[in-house]
Amino acid sequence: MSKPKWVLWFLYQFFIWASIAALLMLPFIILAETEWTDFSPQPVAVEIIEEKPVIVDKEQYRIYFEDRELVMMVLGGIEWWTLNCGTLSGTGEYFINLAKEKHDITKEEMQGSKLFQTGHFAAALYNNCDVFLEQTESIGLNIMLEKTPQETELDTIPETAI
Repeated sequence: MSKPKWVLWFLYQFFIWASIAALLMLPFIILAETEWTDFSPQPVAVEIIEEKPVIVDKEQYRIYFEDRELVMMVLGGIEWWTLNCGTLSGTGEYFINLAKEKHDITKEEMQGSKLFQTGHFAAALYNNCDVFLEQTESIGLNIMLEKTPQETELDTIPETAI
């Protein structure tokens, strides 16, 4: 084979093999643009949050619970909370029992009191446990409440089809 024919034969062979390689790589090139989902197990990051100790300013709560009428309204709001959202924390139990004892408030007196009903009604107007909790946070009473998961949402007025 002469040198010019040998160069042409080499270029011809190179073009054929490059074409075959390109055809073999074509599915991989097309699939490379597809987003693949990785199902391999991934490490789970666990964030450890240190709880700060609750510091209770008893003087602040003493001021709230000196007023008997305010206590009756707070008891009404607490009643709504326990029926719809959650329970009282240990701090909440302590201060509510202290307030009842200080003002000599009985269950019968609470149920018949207009102030108790006013507090219950005012709390019910929120119709959302999270909003109620935010509002108690603004006056510093949120440490008295503990939210528990609810199975059903609060009762709302159903929409009617027109």
